[in-house]
Amino acid sequence: MIKSKKYTINDFLEVKSAWNPSFNPSASKIAYLSNVTGIAQIYLIPRTGGEAIQLTNSDDPVSFALFSPTQDVILFEKSEGGNEQNQLYLINPDSKEITPLTNNKEARHDFGSWSHDGKFISFSSTERNGKDFDIYVMDIENKEKQCVYQEGGWCRAGSFSPKRTYLSIRKNYSNMNSDTYLYNLRSGELEHLTPHTEPTFQGTPRWFPDESAFLITMDQDREFIGISKYSFEKKKFEYVFTQDWDVCGLAMQKSGKFLATIINEDGYSKLIIQNPHNLEVLPYDLPKGEINGVRFSSDANFAIFSMVDSCRTRDIWILDTQSKKYTQVTQSPQGVPSEVMVEPELIRYKSFDGLIIPAFIYKPNNLDGKKKVPAVINIHGGPEGQHQPGYAPITQYLVNNGYAVVAPNVRGSSGYGKTYLTLDDVEKRMDSVKDIVALREHLKTIPYIDTSKLILMGGSYGGFMVLAGLAFYPDLWAAGVDTVGIANWVTFLENTAPYRRALREAEYGSLEKDREFLKSVSPINSVEKIKAPLFIIHGANDPRVPLSEAEQMVTKLRELGREVEILIYTDEGHGLSKLKNRLDAYPKVVTFLDKIINN
Repeated sequence: MIKSKKYTINDFLEVKSAWNPSFNPSASKIAYLSNVTGIAQIYLIPRTGGEAIQLTNSDDPVSFALFSPTQDVILFEKSEGGNEQNQLYLINPDSKEITPLTNNKEARHDFGSWSHDGKFISFSSTERNGKDFDIYVMDIENKEKQCVYQEGGWCRAGSFSPKRTYLSIRKNYSNMNSDTYLYNLRSGELEHLTPHTEPTFQGTPRWFPDESAFLITMDQDREFIGISKYSFEKKKFEYVFTQDWDVCGLAMQKSGKFLATIINEDGYSKLIIQNPHNLEVLPYDLPKGEINGVRFSSDANFAIFSMVDSCRTRDIWILDTQSKKYTQVTQSPQGVPSEVMVEPELIRYKSFDGLIIPAFIYKPNNLDGKKKVPAVINIHGGPEGQHQPGYAPITQYLVNNGYAVVAPNVRGSSGYGKTYLTLDDVEKRMDSVKDIVALREHLKTIPYIDTSKLILMGGSYGGFMVLAGLAFYPDLWAAGVDTVGIANWVTFLENTAPYRRALREAEYGSLEKDREFLKSVSPINSVEKIKAPLFIIHGANDPRVPLSEAEQMVTKLRELGREVEILIYTDEGHGLSKLKNRLDAYPKVVTFLDKIINN
C-alpha cells in the first residue's frame, strides 16, 4: 500500500500539458500547443527533441495551430475572453510576425483545412448574419476569399482533395447527425453525397492521392462508427473497416502509404496503423493511453500524436514508421509524481430500467478497511461526451485527499453505440438523471464509500445534471458543484449563441414544440426543493451557456435562504481556460467541500 504525501490543490493544478502537434514541411520541426505559461500558446521544437521556443504570447489561449504543408508558416485560431468568436492568423516561426487572415470580431471563424499545395485554406464563418456558417476558400498569397457554400445552418469546411478538385463540406443538424457535400472547385457544382433519414454521424474525408476515392468515418445503418470508402467510380459508400466500438480518429499519410486509426474501446483509446488500400493492420506495437491528433510527415517516415493517461499528463510523442519505435518529444512539468496518481477501475451497474451503465471509480490509496470515505460523482458534459481515463487534476487531488471519485457514462454518452446515445433525447431527458440516482444505490454496495456524503460535480450539461439531481432528488446529496451549467432549458435555448440553438434543440427539444416539457425538467422551476449547499462557477463571456443561467439560480436560492456560492470570471467563457483562474477557483471549491464533509 502506497503511503502518499499530501500534495496541495495547487500542486495538481500546476501540471502542464502539450497537444495539437504538426510537422513543418521538411518534418525537421514540430509545432504544438502548451499551457506551460498557464495559457495555451504555440511552441516549436526540433523533431529530435531539445529546447522548445515559444512563438505566441497572448492573454487568451490559442485553440488550434497547424503548419502549412509547403511553407514554414503556421495557421492558428484564437478568440478573446472565452467568447469563441475565433479569428484566423498566420505566424512566421522565424520572425514571430503574425498576419491576421480574418478581422471581424463579431463573427466566428472555424478553420477547415490547407490545400495540399499550401496555396489555399478553407474555413467557415458566421460573418453574413451571425447565425449561419458559410464556407469560404482563401488564397493565402493575396488573402482574397470566395464564398463557396451559403445554404444556412452549422456547416464546417472539410478537406481539399489532393489535386484541389473538390472541397468537402459537412452540414450538422446535431452533434451526431450530419450530411456530407462535395463542392467542385473547378465547375462550381455541389453534390450531396449522403442523403439519409435516420441520424447519421459523418467525419471528414481522408483522400487517396489520385482522388479516386476517400475514406470517412460514419455510422449510417450501423450501431457503431466505422470506416467507409467512397469510390468515384462506383458513386457509393462501402464499409471497409468496422468494430463493435467507435472509430473516433482517422489520419491518412499524404502519399497514401499509411492510415492511422483510433478506436474507442470502452473509453480507452487504441491506435492502430493500417494499409489504407486494404485496411490490413500493420505490425506496430503502439503505446497505451488516450491518443489524439495523429499526423504523418510528408515523407511517411514519422507520425506525431499527443497522449495522456490517468497518471501522466498529455505530451507529444513521435513514431518512427521504419524502426517502429516511439519516443516522447515533450516533457511537460507535472509536479505531482505519476506514482501518486490513481488508475480508475471500470465498473458497470444496473439502472432503474435494467440498462447497464459503465463508470470509472477512482479509489483512494491507504484505505484502512474501517473508515468510509466521501465520494464525488463527476458527471461529464455534452451530453454526447464521454468520460475517458485521462489525467484529471481535480479528480486526482480529491483522491489523494481521501475522497473517492466516480465518473459515470450515463445514457446519452458517446462511445457505446447509436442506441445508447439517443436514450436521453428530449422527453427521455430525466432518465439520465435517474442513472445518477441508480449509481447512488450501487455505491451502497461498495464498503468503503459513505453514501451519506455524496457530492455531485459537473460542467456544462454535467452542470445541469448536478442541478437536476439537487432539485429533483434533494434528499440524496450532501452538496453540488456546478460549472457553467444549465438551470433553465427555456432561457438557455433563448439566449445561447444563435448558431447553436438549432443544433441543441435537436437534442433537448424545441422552444416551439416542447416548451412545457422543457419547463418541467428545468431545475430552476423546482429550485425550492434544493437543500444541499451549492457552489457555482461561470465565465462572463460564455456563448454556450450564458451567465444568466447561473445568475437566476443564485438569485432564487438566496431568496429562499439556501447556501450558495458563486464565482464569476470576466475573462472566461465556457469553462476555465486560464491557470490563474483555476488557481483561484478550485482551492475555494476544495474548501467548500471539506467544510461540508467535515461538518
